[in-house]
Amino acid sequence: MWAKLHQRLSDPLFYRKRVRQLLRPIFPPRRPKPVLLDDLLALEGPWLVVIAHPDDELFASGLLCELSARGREVHLLCLTRGEGGITGNQSREQLGKAREAELRNSAAALGASSVSFLGHPDPLGKAHRTYAPGVTREALARQISGIMSEHEPAVVVTHGSGGEYWHPAHLLVRAAVLKATEGRHAVLTLHAWQPGHPLTGLLNRDDPADLRIDGTEHREQRLAAFRAHRSQFDYFASRGGGSLEGFVDRTAQEAYRHYPPGH
Repeated sequence: MWAKLHQRLSDPLFYRKRVRQLLRPIFPPRRPKPVLLDDLLALEGPWLVVIAHPDDELFASGLLCELSARGREVHLLCLTRGEGGITGNQSREQLGKAREAELRNSAAALGASSVSFLGHPDPLGKAHRTYAPGVTREALARQISGIMSEHEPAVVVTHGSGGEYWHPAHLLVRAAVLKATEGRHAVLTLHAWQPGHPLTGLLNRDDPADLRIDGTEHREQRLAAFRAHRSQFDYFASRGGGSLEGFVDRTAQEAYRHYPPGH
């Protein structure tokens, strides 16, 4: 109990989250401004998905399946190889290699065109605190900008304003992406707020649901992507009522916040 208290009280995000909770009634999130996927698909160029860890792409698996079905080019860009997770009997290096392979297999199942890694080591977490790699927002934004200049994406997809569950690496990636795009590209952020969602702890409370995607018809394709992440089976099953299939079904309805070009 004391270890949990110490880790939480030494975490700056603990205070940031509490302050936002206190201010939300005074400064509530804006109302959704609905946008259609067809309108975003009218923008020329590939889509770029920028995430912090292997398996974060699953948060957008319904959208990625829909893009694949419509023949759109999608590139995945990952901050780390996820070697800071629970290693089991593996070394960190072995875990990183395993999770990299898992992401590549998941991306193939989802129809992504390529997978690239930004090469930042994933710090070891503690029982009640996680960490972001030791790279600044500015340096990461420059790195992402260089990759964006190669792909010239029409739309960039990344983490939400609350880092889904206030994960510092998610927040770092989001901040760097918004700085790198500088309003030149449309941006969608993951897990916008959906009242009544069965897993509200994964949602970004301050992000309005501007775009909604129903991944139900892509269930088998999504399930194949989830199955690719063998190292994460226990995590997903524990939040899916005891099964991977349960988690896939509970997360079929996806919602995104939209930042239009010029934001």
